Amino acid sequence: MKQFILILLTSIPLVSYGQSTILQNINIIDVINDEIKPGKSIEIKEGIIHKIHDSIFFGENTDTVLNLENKYVIPGLIDSHTHIEHSGNWSAASPYNPPRKNLLELLKHALYGGVTTIREMACDVRIMAELSRAAHIDLIPSPDIFYPSLFAGPPFFKDPRANAGALGAIPGHVSWFRGIDEKTDLPMAIAQAKGNGSTALKLYALLKPDQIKQISQEAHNQNLKVWAHASTQYAKPSEVVESGVQSISHATMLLYELSAKPDYTKYPDNDSTLQNLFTKMIDNNVSFDPTLFIYNNSERENRFNIATRITQKAYEAGVRIIAGTDSISAYLNFPFPFIHDELGYYVHNCNFSNIYALKTATINAAITLGLEKEIGSIEEAKKANLVVLDKNPIENIDNTKSISFIMKNGVLYKR
Repeated sequence: MKQFILILLTSIPLVSYGQSTILQNINIIDVINDEIKPGKSIEIKEGIIHKIHDSIFFGENTDTVLNLENKYVIPGLIDSHTHIEHSGNWSAASPYNPPRKNLLELLKHALYGGVTTIREMACDVRIMAELSRAAHIDLIPSPDIFYPSLFAGPPFFKDPRANAGALGAIPGHVSWFRGIDEKTDLPMAIAQAKGNGSTALKLYALLKPDQIKQISQEAHNQNLKVWAHASTQYAKPSEVVESGVQSISHATMLLYELSAKPDYTKYPDNDSTLQNLFTKMIDNNVSFDPTLFIYNNSERENRFNIATRITQKAYEAGVRIIAGTDSISAYLNFPFPFIHDELGYYVHNCNFSNIYALKTATINAAITLGLEKEIGSIEEAKKANLVVLDKNPIENIDNTKSISFIMKNGVLYKR
């Protein structure tokens, strides 16, 4: 009970939207140029980074001035693969339909852990649209939420997860969970997905290569992104990559490039096929979302080892990596959201540099969302989505947890 009261009290923002703020004398982690810019002052107005000054700056008629000597600031973190409707600590009897209060606590926990944006990868949009609106206008303490509509072959929608995400309707026949076959009117189906507020389409299972290409082309015609599983069972990763998608998910799924029945016990002796796949990912500007977090348990130990090896090879080849957890958090049992674990795996298990690990959850993720002009780095005219740290994350990636406070849209939340 004491822990709950503490969270409740500290959830009150210390700086409200619209107030002007100056963060003085702070060390900026520049994820564009891969460097630290020491002793800067960040001037924030109306939720936007108005100007970055080279020295201590006070301004005129500023509402709040904070001297942050010896502290560091990184862009707000982006979790590029979340499933908030089946993360957390609610009843196993109803794992996909948590009470709204639990969702709000989960989102608050993510924000106070430094996550200012999430890419929700499958959901009941009737729930998510309302939460997304509230988050974007700061009615609730939450990361900003971007979500897709899920397209798959009709047999997939017998899955209980789809059933739970379309209660009161028929899964496969609603705009956010759409079964695709040769009779589907794709322009209409995609227009309906766009109409429910989706940022993108997520391509899941049982789709053929020609279907993926047709969906991607029409989605782009209607200004929607396309995010996909690395394999849809009927399409190999290379076929997905060359179809026009913006990202692919899940490291071990890349093994479907080698076989329809992958061997998860060892990394392939000859990885030239995967190297060719990495080249295609780079040539087609496709981001890679490994989701290492979901593999790191005793039941999936072999898959974790394979996933980390694949991820390291992709990094070394120059593929753009984006950090996603395939979860988000479990706020009653863990002090921080799982994005920090994902970044740790990149550094400790995949040999990423600390600065590149940060890029996976900042500028790389923003590029994949198509929001690199708004978020993902600390630059003038971008949103004031910031995480102020007590320790330098370039020295140790685990220092992303040394959070002093968070800003989202210029609103300051003290951890």
